[in-house]
Amino acid sequence: MSEVTVALDKRVQKVPKTPSVFKEYRFVLLFLTLLVSSFSVSFFSLATNWYVVNFLGLEAMLGIVMFASSVPRLVFMLIGGVIADRVSKAWVMFISDFTKGVLLVGIIALLMFDLLAIWPLIVLAFIFGLLDAFFWPASSAILPETVKEEQLTRANSVLNMTRQASMIVGPLLAGIMLAIGGYVLIFGITAATLLIAGIIDLMMKRNMPKEERDSKQSKLGLNGGGMFASIKEGFLYVKNSSFLLALMLSAVFLNLLFSGPFMLGLPIFATHVLEGTEVTYSFLSGGIAGGMVLGSILVGVLNIKKKRGVFSIAGILALAIFCLAFSLSSSFYLNMAFVILIGAASSVANIPLLAVIQHHTEKEYLGRVMSFISFSAMGLMPISFLFTTLLLALSISIDVIMLVSASALIMVSTMIIWKGKGLRMVD
Repeated sequence: MSEVTVALDKRVQKVPKTPSVFKEYRFVLLFLTLLVSSFSVSFFSLATNWYVVNFLGLEAMLGIVMFASSVPRLVFMLIGGVIADRVSKAWVMFISDFTKGVLLVGIIALLMFDLLAIWPLIVLAFIFGLLDAFFWPASSAILPETVKEEQLTRANSVLNMTRQASMIVGPLLAGIMLAIGGYVLIFGITAATLLIAGIIDLMMKRNMPKEERDSKQSKLGLNGGGMFASIKEGFLYVKNSSFLLALMLSAVFLNLLFSGPFMLGLPIFATHVLEGTEVTYSFLSGGIAGGMVLGSILVGVLNIKKKRGVFSIAGILALAIFCLAFSLSSSFYLNMAFVILIGAASSVANIPLLAVIQHHTEKEYLGRVMSFISFSAMGLMPISFLFTTLLLALSISIDVIMLVSASALIMVSTMIIWKGKGLRMVD
């Protein structure tokens, strides 16, 4: 064997190999609880929507149910971030999952006595949205405590893939359960899954490091500053970080230009441009979710550790280009390819940034930072929906709206690449 070969063998042996995230017991627990929680969300959404439309015959009230769940999720998201920084994150997750499970047991009782009307569902949707506002910042902020730093990108890709897979498989399973056993069965299984998630949350709390298990009141105590003072402190932390500030502005523009035209407009595009049916829409919607799964797999395999900001900006630009191509096409098969690429680009843009935030943010601020990013992403979605609706009311076709929005998104992405030095230089 030559000296060069021996030297290469030694170098290969010295290259550290990143261990599988599933060898981390705490991550396995987090994965299981998010898997169960994600499927329960899919089950609950399908069952509730179908009950309102099909059983109660109140199609017009479905928007009220969705509004009731989305508003508290948005309004209380920042408070949820503060709570996640002050108390055990696993404990916050337990309270959210367990409370949902108990509430669904009450819904089952109303169903069995034929007393379930629209208003209990609206109240339930409001409470679910409120609990989600505390659950998601906590579940995002707890990840760095379950894996090593070099595993963060891969861990985020696994969890993102899990959520997207639940969006594809969950409604299918829910439809089967609904057909077999009706509403009592599907609400019963959803309640059981949430209670199981609560048990896993408790197991995760017991296996957290001592500083996470113990109450943080002595360090960040509830008497150490008011809720709004803590939110302000978190905002100043984001403001003083060029990377986080650029990221938050990117999230604002991305959701303003993408959410309304492409999420609200997708069924309209399927009907008026592609001249399809609800099956066409379901394929396009499933294509985006499938693309997100593929993107998650790609990011997980690559396990990017350097230049993650640049990688994410490239993902945003690619997403904008694919959206532009989608708006210009009237071929179902081409548009299926484009929506898959849009979903993949979305994962490529989002997952590395989550890992960067978790890696570079001080732990005592992580819950608030994650809530600010989520708030930035969600805050302009209602405005985007409203603006798209107004343009449609002015008889502007959805393909034109998508074309203009995608073009604006390309310009914003280019501006981020040019001006967003903090985001570009991170890692």
